[in-house]
Amino acid sequence: MSKNHFELAAALMSDAADLIGHAPQGTSTIDDHAYGALELVATHTATDDGHDTLVLWLADNDRILAAVEATAHQDVAHPSTRIVAFRAADLMFAARENYTFTATGRHTYTLAATVGADTWQLTVDHHRATPAQVALDDALALISGTYENAYAAG
Repeated sequence: MSKNHFELAAALMSDAADLIGHAPQGTSTIDDHAYGALELVATHTATDDGHDTLVLWLADNDRILAAVEATAHQDVAHPSTRIVAFRAADLMFAARENYTFTATGRHTYTLAATVGADTWQLTVDHHRATPAQVALDDALALISGTYENAYAAG
């Protein structure tokens, strides 16, 4: 199975919250970061009414591994953050609403986080996978080992 970059995305949220107050406007590469040889890119926009948005994405050889967003308003003390996307099971999972991420490969996969627990609900082509609640790594192993692997085998 390919690497799960969800935890990397979660770590990036803290970086986005820290950088939103002082990152330069526009798109720039951040050279001084804790992610080794990976490329960290920031896009920072601000509106005249005091809304700031910072998107951070981390890439390895032009392949995005994780992307997050921080938003802030000048009247609010702390920015809000969210994961925009993360790569796992050789698929790119994009954020939807309510802690849900989707990806399309051989099938359409939906991962919905269970708020307050370390479990996820996996849906494949709008059908719930069994068991109902699993750890993220187990859901990704099911995707890559059962659904995507069958496609690659022919």
